[in-house]
Amino acid sequence: MLPLEGRKRRFGDRKDGFRVRNIEPMNLIEPFVMYEKSDAWVLFEEKVDITHVQEFVREHRRTDMPDLTLYHVLFAAFVRAISQTPQINRFAIGHRIYARNELKFAMVVKKGMGHDADRSIIMPRFHLDATLPEVKAAIEKEVAGVDLETKDVEKGKKNAFDYLELALGKIPTPILRFVFFLLRHMDNHGLLPKALTDLSPFHSSVFITNMGSFGMDSVYHHVYNFGTLSVFGALGKKQIEYVPQKDGSTRKKVFVNMKFVVDERITDGFVFGMGIHEALMCFMKPERLMERPEKVVQDEIDKK
Repeated sequence: MLPLEGRKRRFGDRKDGFRVRNIEPMNLIEPFVMYEKSDAWVLFEEKVDITHVQEFVREHRRTDMPDLTLYHVLFAAFVRAISQTPQINRFAIGHRIYARNELKFAMVVKKGMGHDADRSIIMPRFHLDATLPEVKAAIEKEVAGVDLETKDVEKGKKNAFDYLELALGKIPTPILRFVFFLLRHMDNHGLLPKALTDLSPFHSSVFITNMGSFGMDSVYHHVYNFGTLSVFGALGKKQIEYVPQKDGSTRKKVFVNMKFVVDERITDGFVFGMGIHEALMCFMKPERLMERPEKVVQDEIDKK
């Protein structure tokens, strides 16, 4: 099941989304007050207890999902959150708000941990009712298209985004400046070809980076002015704490800091709070992600 599946495009809709037509007056003027996404950033930070989810990951690594990681669980948690709070899958562009018609995430894949190691970006797609095993399989399918051994991206196996990066990198700077001016103009008016938005991580529902994988804490990573990305999350390194219990003893727990930057124009802070809370609850109780959601909530975007 996809967002707004089966809905037909109408005048004012885009290839990658449907125009939201029941915007409140205040939300209607926000894209005019805050034209760029950099004007509209809102920052969230959460300290998350991952003691249980680590045990869950270790257990399933021994049984049905050998390569399961916290990253897989986090992606699945955000898929589930969007299935219940679809407003966080919207985007603002060209002074208008749209509901995205797909669930496309983005993540960086490093080809080694050295300073000279290349990286690629994969963009797995998901269904709204996807379970954790299905999310994991979709991510692994995309990772399989990236050469993690060959350092030189010119020689190694490349995915479609790598080819696009290489092609753009060969364009002389003055021409490239004009190319991106043209792309921005086309994107603002919904004229960018779907073949390009499909390859662009800047046109994703959520971008998540795992800073903890190379020993760093989470950061507030900007959402790009270019494109339609509205949510960027960062997962930090693990931190061990000994938490006092009611009986006077202490219990060893593991925490991570997670930080999010969101575009506040697409919905109000209360809805964003609900969506991120839902994602973190699913992350800390991953058993819920092994089953399909009881219901999937579709975004209501029409005037009543």
